[in-house]
Amino acid sequence: MDSFREYKNLKPKRKKRIPIIRTLLGLFLLYGVYSSGAVQKAYQFIEEKNRHPQKELTYADFETEWREGCEFSHGSPFTMKKKFWGGCSWTLKSAADISMLPENSFVRYVANIPGSSYPQKVHWMSDTANFWKPKIIGVQSDSTVNWYFYWMMADSSYAWVRADGCRYPGVCPRNPLSGGAIPIFSNFDFGGREELLLKDLFIGIGEAPVFPILAAEIVSVEKDSLGYKIFLNHGGNLFSRVSGISLISPGIQAGAKIQADDVLGRLSPSDSSAFFLEVLRNGRFVRWDDFYRETHVAEANYVTRFRMDAGF
Repeated sequence: MDSFREYKNLKPKRKKRIPIIRTLLGLFLLYGVYSSGAVQKAYQFIEEKNRHPQKELTYADFETEWREGCEFSHGSPFTMKKKFWGGCSWTLKSAADISMLPENSFVRYVANIPGSSYPQKVHWMSDTANFWKPKIIGVQSDSTVNWYFYWMMADSSYAWVRADGCRYPGVCPRNPLSGGAIPIFSNFDFGGREELLLKDLFIGIGEAPVFPILAAEIVSVEKDSLGYKIFLNHGGNLFSRVSGISLISPGIQAGAKIQADDVLGRLSPSDSSAFFLEVLRNGRFVRWDDFYRETHVAEANYVTRFRMDAGF
């Protein structure tokens, strides 16, 4: 009887069922991940990371107090009038001393421009909380100091500019006549002034000097009823033509090489006089104001105000 109760209480073992739906879902998900390329991308990422290990952080990767960073770079710290700004200077006796400067490509470039004379002093000005991000660089040789400013532009990006607001390094044209060209706006009425479609007009006082926009080689010099016409080759497929000058300077002739500070000639001796300028780039006319703004990313008076605000 007892054995019958034991037999009755003995329940048969159930067979384990395979979860077919969950298995199919898992396989479907695995296939989706594989077909999307995620596995290959993860593998490539790991391989790339192993092939190119992370760069070892250096002293300059951390924000460093100005005086500490200057002394670490073998410079001489100096205080500034502007609050929260500090300066650092180096005296370079030869080009070999450039290795003393911080590993900043711009400061090492301006300190070793071809034709640089030594000894020279290099001045570095930055926020006192972060020495490694200079805002002003000065290079002093003899009695000449060239200043460069780290300028924030309209799109919030930064560029190094000279005191005149021109991006540096790079081509930096100058105004051929003080005051600039007559502005040509989008709604300008060319009726009766069709020559301004492909020329810019400059108006100045009588006998004012006229300069080339850049260093150039003179291609030709001609004279017509309006005055002298000078065609200049600035290199890099950039040309300019100045016309309407009353008087040209000695030595202005075909084949001569001139600098941007050389006077091409002068306007006619009257209360108000004018000449025309054509800028040709890759064979196409470029409006002077547009060409000038490409390189002069800051107004010179704003740069001057920034410099004075810095205390010098």
